[in-house]
Amino acid sequence: MGLKYKIINEKDLYSGFFKLKKIEFIHQKHDGSWTDQVDREIFGGAHVSTLLPYDPLRKEIVLIQQFRAGVISRYDEDYLYEIVAGIIDENELAEDTAKRECLEETGCVVNKITPIQGYFPAPGSSESYYHLFLGEINSFEGERIRGLETENENILVKSYKVEDVRNMLKEGKIKNGLTLIALQWFFLEYYKN
Repeated sequence: MGLKYKIINEKDLYSGFFKLKKIEFIHQKHDGSWTDQVDREIFGGAHVSTLLPYDPLRKEIVLIQQFRAGVISRYDEDYLYEIVAGIIDENELAEDTAKRECLEETGCVVNKITPIQGYFPAPGSSESYYHLFLGEINSFEGERIRGLETENENILVKSYKVEDVRNMLKEGKIKNGLTLIALQWFFLEYYKN
């Protein structure tokens, strides 16, 4: 089976915290014919590992909250509820990144890790690919502030009872896409009362 696209030209437009490039291409239609040239700007892709921290003994999920620049123009409420996520370092396994990020962002060690799904979070605008895991951890009382000072992270970390998280989901309080995917999987496929 051959490629269903042909790149005509590719140009780097910007390189900073994110990368942006312009791609000129054609692609094969469903009837076998080819499109005219299509021009798109694409964000360079982060290879990301994500993890839903869950304590099966206490039936608690650990969620984090931190400032996200991408919500400035559309969201004035509190910080988003999120699960653990981080960029996979060169020559690092996605599973190892998930464990490392869980310790950095929550202070919790992953006792057992289960792969859930890999997915493209925004294939119309980004090359990013995310690996999603469930991590069994030991949750904690109260709140913590975590994150790397070298990255200006200030992450609020808290354990929530599973039923409280289910209610947050039902009430539309969870607005972060990867967290929605993880929690929907958790409640549909994994968690049995």
